[in-house]
Amino acid sequence: MLLTIYIIAMMLFLFGITIFVHEWGHFIVAKKCGLVVESFSIGMGPALWKKEKGGIVYKIGAFPIGGYVSLPQLDPAGMEKVQGEGSTDRATLPEVSPWKKIAVALAGPLCNILFALPLAFLVTFAEPVPGHTTLGVVATNSTAYAEGLRAGDSILEVNGTPVSDWYGVLSEDLLTKEQGTVVLRIASGSATNGMTLPSESTLLDMAPAMRPLLAQVTAKDPAGKAGLETGDLVVKVGQKPIRWWHELSETLQDYDGIPTTITVLRKGEELTMAITPRYSDEQEKVIIGVSPGDPGMLAWSMEGSAFEQLKSDGSKIFRLLKALTSRGESRSAAAALGGPIAIFTMIWFALKLGIFYAIGLVRFININLAVLNLLPLPVLDGGHICFALWEGITRRKVHPKVVATLVNLFAVLLLTAMAVLSWRDADRNWGISRVFDFMKKAPAEQVEPVAE
Repeated sequence: MLLTIYIIAMMLFLFGITIFVHEWGHFIVAKKCGLVVESFSIGMGPALWKKEKGGIVYKIGAFPIGGYVSLPQLDPAGMEKVQGEGSTDRATLPEVSPWKKIAVALAGPLCNILFALPLAFLVTFAEPVPGHTTLGVVATNSTAYAEGLRAGDSILEVNGTPVSDWYGVLSEDLLTKEQGTVVLRIASGSATNGMTLPSESTLLDMAPAMRPLLAQVTAKDPAGKAGLETGDLVVKVGQKPIRWWHELSETLQDYDGIPTTITVLRKGEELTMAITPRYSDEQEKVIIGVSPGDPGMLAWSMEGSAFEQLKSDGSKIFRLLKALTSRGESRSAAAALGGPIAIFTMIWFALKLGIFYAIGLVRFININLAVLNLLPLPVLDGGHICFALWEGITRRKVHPKVVATLVNLFAVLLLTAMAVLSWRDADRNWGISRVFDFMKKAPAEQVEPVAE
């Protein structure tokens, strides 16, 4: 119970600090540039806590899905209704140069990027988790197997796009579903070759190789009795080197009830222990009582220098944006989008793996937030930059009513999109739609009571 409370508190803190950094950037630059600030809010909706100081309302909103700094000179007649602020008479406010407006709008995304840099530096202290595209399983009854794909082969390209980790394979396969086929470039030993497979079944027929990193060790099974621990990396069974989880599983099948040794890497030191694997009737194979814990298939990078991590984060969000605007990929890309629930689910998962993984994810979220906020949409920072650029270049301000209409329209669209994505995330996680389907069918399926 205490662990669950801790994880929930950390989820809210990690997401909240990302929002705080973004809004603090707007806030501090607006103050430096002499703009009027009405409010500073972390979270949306009704205030759980608020305090007025120096004419500024500071508050924490009930819904931890965003935040805002109310700046009437930047948004002359736009978001005050949505934000619940707007007591200042905008007509009496002094003019602000377009370049100051641009500086304020840029400050939020810039602070996210600057915040992501030390987070990336912290990740370099964690054990690197190298990404890979090596296959661990290929279904023997699949087209891929018939074409010659085998466990141990590596995927180099998907439809002409180079991939370096399994997340990249998943993304490219998903984004090109509408094409009907997927073209793979494969490395098998020292040879490379290409093959074309039906896209609807590609990833159902194969699974990535996982490092033999132990996530769970059952005390009553051979592994627990031998002294293996969570976090151990298996490197040998007997004298046979082990690189991947499927190799560990395959090798153990030769030791049903036969004593052998297992060598693991623990905190940089190799340890060798005696072990006697056993046959499991339930699993119908020889086991030692361990489960895999390879986190090498994360959406965010856990290896490389700080700048390499940021480059990886940026390339992934730009790839998604490209897919959303591409005719053959837009539908699949839209289906892959997630909302606030998906973000919190990812943070929960990352915290389960360890604090460094959570730090890596927060870094990834900050880069995503920075890039998305720079899109030239009226409700986002990029939209305010476009309005200010127009004013700076033409010496004419965009009419306040035009700004208000566009900002409110896109605000409604954005909130609607978040609601739809949240519903879809909830349905994916908990199958909510099945409950409604059951309620609809229930009256028709009721049985007439039998007369006594």
